[in-house]
Amino acid sequence: MKRWMCAVFFLALNVPASAEADNFLVAAELSDVTVYESFLDSIPVVITPSKMPQPRVDVSSSLSVLDGEFIRRVNMQYVEDLLQFVPGFSVVPYKSSSQKVASYHGTQLDQYRRIQVLVNGRSVYSTGLARVEWATLPLNIEDVARVEVNRGPNAASYGINSFFAVVNIITRSPLETLGNSMSAYSGSRGDYRLYGQHSGLNGDWSYRASASTSAVHGFDEDFYGNDRHDGHRSSMGNMLIQKETVNSSFDLDIGASHLKDKVEPEDYGLDSYDINKPMRLIDREHIKVSYRQQVSADHELKVQYYYDQSDMDEYHQAVLSPSFYNQLFGALSTVPVSTSTVVDLLETRHDLELQSTWEASKNLRLISAVGYRWDEADSEHYLSGKANDEVFRLSSNLEYRASDRWIVNTGAMFERSQMGGSFLSPKFGVTYKLSEQESFRFNVSEAVRTPDIADQYFKWHYVLSTGEMSPTTYAINGEEEEKITSYEIGYYHYWPNQGLSTDIRLYHDKVRDMVLSQKLFTAYVADSPVEEGVVEDVIINGAELELDWRFQSGAITRFTYAYQDTKTDNIKLKQATTPIMMSFFGSVPLTDRLAINSYYWYGKELGGRDYEFINSWLSYKFALGGYSKATMGVGTEARLDDNALVSRHNNLAKDAFAYVFTNVTF
Repeated sequence: MKRWMCAVFFLALNVPASAEADNFLVAAELSDVTVYESFLDSIPVVITPSKMPQPRVDVSSSLSVLDGEFIRRVNMQYVEDLLQFVPGFSVVPYKSSSQKVASYHGTQLDQYRRIQVLVNGRSVYSTGLARVEWATLPLNIEDVARVEVNRGPNAASYGINSFFAVVNIITRSPLETLGNSMSAYSGSRGDYRLYGQHSGLNGDWSYRASASTSAVHGFDEDFYGNDRHDGHRSSMGNMLIQKETVNSSFDLDIGASHLKDKVEPEDYGLDSYDINKPMRLIDREHIKVSYRQQVSADHELKVQYYYDQSDMDEYHQAVLSPSFYNQLFGALSTVPVSTSTVVDLLETRHDLELQSTWEASKNLRLISAVGYRWDEADSEHYLSGKANDEVFRLSSNLEYRASDRWIVNTGAMFERSQMGGSFLSPKFGVTYKLSEQESFRFNVSEAVRTPDIADQYFKWHYVLSTGEMSPTTYAINGEEEEKITSYEIGYYHYWPNQGLSTDIRLYHDKVRDMVLSQKLFTAYVADSPVEEGVVEDVIINGAELELDWRFQSGAITRFTYAYQDTKTDNIKLKQATTPIMMSFFGSVPLTDRLAINSYYWYGKELGGRDYEFINSWLSYKFALGGYSKATMGVGTEARLDDNALVSRHNNLAKDAFAYVFTNVTF
């Protein structure tokens, strides 16, 4: 099977495209930047580095762009998996199949919290326990127009926690999806996913309603050969309403999701353990409203508000030995005690921002913003109640064209956090254009990552269904902020006639006071403080390469390579970093309807083990009459390394599985 898949992959690289093949390339997607031009016609326009539209050749930050044509062609089922095709990113489940970790630069995979993730300008970075819960996002990959990834700190534009990278996910306008579509996916391991959407138009108003349901089998066995209990099911829905006029726009985005996640039973020690198969239930919802007004020919105002809430409950039934029960709950029992407990966490965020974009002259553009954010976490288990934080922020970023060749991109953000203090995050970048398709860049930036609410207000205890409480493990001073200074130089070149672009990045990141304190329950006899103040300075040097090639025949090739040298004395940090990562995607039309596609990913020593897999499939397109069309396909994926995935307990019984998929638009 592995040899067959390697042969298919090699074929995808080398089969010449048919001269009769349709041109698979489509106009790039609509987004916050108005209209993205076709990839082959002009330099791609991006928005993430400074929040203002810029030709990619002008920006001084390292940026990866996964456009709509690539997203449709790569045939992923979940948005986070797209990041595997960004240099330096790995996407793997850690504790369970639902808890994927999308990391850049690695570090602590068991609690990864050093990238900022935005969906249409709305941060989905969690408030109580800092992380990104990808499986709970009310976001379908079919609704995504493009993903822009700022590789490097960008707190000057997006604030604290925009530490290693910023992932900006931009969804499609309802105008791009008018009509109806349905998608289905089924794998031989029992995984499946169903998706459907309807989009409509009424005058200046347009809307899209989309929903999906999915199931993931999870891993098969742990390190000891026991069956795993880590599969999950999810369902989600989203409604997007937009109004576009000549001088203004209005967006309303509403979404909700439900996750039912299997959790491995706990072993509490002293002959105490879970007797059920624990379940984690998460309900998440959000509302986002934005309004944009063109005040004059050179001045635009935008106001945005969003609300996000995640409600988690994890249910455990346990048998506690007399010694454990008496020690932890101060009781007297001579027989084992059967009881239950709930691990709860309610996280809420409100965010309001006013943004001004001003074109002072043909050489100077300025974007400024003032914002307020309120975060709250409510958990009897982790916090013994509620805790909150308020953040005020003020930012300004400018683009100055000193000449036809020299462009300065600079800015800063000032933030005042009730919990963490005041911070200033500056950046300075210079771009030298060799031509309208080629440029060198230099960028230096600083950022901070503030500890999450749990870091500062930790009060962890167990509460049984009978109301009995254990002693509390508590924080005393909380943690200080992490700091990073990043230097990078890069080169970007785009050949429009060939549809070829390449990007090279060299960087030096200096991280100070990276928090490594373990937040573990230790109050077995009496109240006790949690571990605090364990920090490490880390230096990361590396090089990254990205190559994207679009052929007139409809073929696509994308290649990424990342080398990372992490200097630290901490062995666990070293094990969580990946010195070499590589990805390749190829899609070649064999006829006007049939195409062969494949991608490959390799990570060296990811979690201490090499990780390597390949996925290949055939896709077939056909018309159904009128504007209706369909795509069907069959494929297979195989692991090539025979290792557990990151954690030694993440094992599959078989290295390969097959799947089928279809999409119908009408």
